Amino acid sequence: MRRRTTMRMFLGGFTAAFLLAGCGGGGGSSGVEAPGLPPAGLATVLTWDPPATFADNERVDPYLDIDHYEVYVREDANFTNSDLPAMVIPALTSVDPTRSPSTGVKKGRRPNSEFQLETLDPYISKASRQYVSLKAVGVDGQTSAFMPPVVWDRT
Repeated sequence: MRRRTTMRMFLGGFTAAFLLAGCGGGGGSSGVEAPGLPPAGLATVLTWDPPATFADNERVDPYLDIDHYEVYVREDANFTNSDLPAMVIPALTSVDPTRSPSTGVKKGRRPNSEFQLETLDPYISKASRQYVSLKAVGVDGQTSAFMPPVVWDRT
């Protein structure tokens, strides 16, 4: 039976935060940077919790119910349903279960819960301030509402 409800993504089911993460020391540099990675070793990372419930308060299983996330970026916070996503992130990511903690890993996969914003650089305007929002898309094609936009200052 297909679920015909939208996922709820408000404060309880969806949290976003920016984190600054620095690269660890050690090892030499090859002088070559991977595309999409920040040049100075600092990254702006958007983190979130997968939605916990559908609109009818039934529990969401992030391993079975969510297909992907859509990332939206604008120079203002006025996101609309006619906006196109700048990027799509799979709901699950592969991990080596022998090298990662068992928490949240099923059959070598775990729910995605973070995204490095600098990977958007080639696809968005060069404005110094951007607003970022996400939508969750279920395996049935239903989408959540936009999460509350967060400010990304790129200076």
